[in-house]
Amino acid sequence: MLDGTGSAQAATIHAMRRYHRGRAHQALRRGTAPAHKALDQHRLMQQLTGRALTREQYAESLAAMHRPHARLEWRVHASRHHAESGFELSPRLARLEADLVELGQPVPPVSQRPPDLSDGRAAWWGRVYVLEGSRQGSAVIARCIHSSLGDTVPCRFFGEAIVPDDFGRLLATLDRELEVDDALEQAVAGAREAFADYQAELDAFDSRKRTVEMR
Repeated sequence: MLDGTGSAQAATIHAMRRYHRGRAHQALRRGTAPAHKALDQHRLMQQLTGRALTREQYAESLAAMHRPHARLEWRVHASRHHAESGFELSPRLARLEADLVELGQPVPPVSQRPPDLSDGRAAWWGRVYVLEGSRQGSAVIARCIHSSLGDTVPCRFFGEAIVPDDFGRLLATLDRELEVDDALEQAVAGAREAFADYQAELDAFDSRKRTVEMR
């Protein structure tokens, strides 16, 4: 279990250690490690696992995560590759929005662009890795939130961890889908892009907040 100095990345790594790391998993993990660490160290992510987390900070972090999570989930779930893969992915956006509403926060509007029909299948699997990997530390983060704020605080988004068999099946699928070096490189690039987009959105949220506070 994490203490107050723990992090979302540590929670994710701890959960992922239960699984055999195939070639694709190792390459994706190594290739995204710097981006993962940078995102994990963002103020809005760090405060979720801090001992001094307040209800207001929790609501702030969820609100900041809404737009990038919605965009990533949309790009993964609305892609033609999702239907073609036969791999069933469970959306979590509605859970995040339900938590925001219960916390008294408005649900930020998100405009969804049409799916990119030229998007490559390997890059799509890279985004799947980021999206589904984000579930891995959820149970530990949920415990940190409940430890700080009590068991009655809404925690649907972080409270739904991935089923172990499902993640193992995903890793096995990645090994099959990304067997060729070129496909694996494209997947790593897609995963990095997903992390970069998430980081940029959190930075933009912080920037908007500072602008409002200075008025």
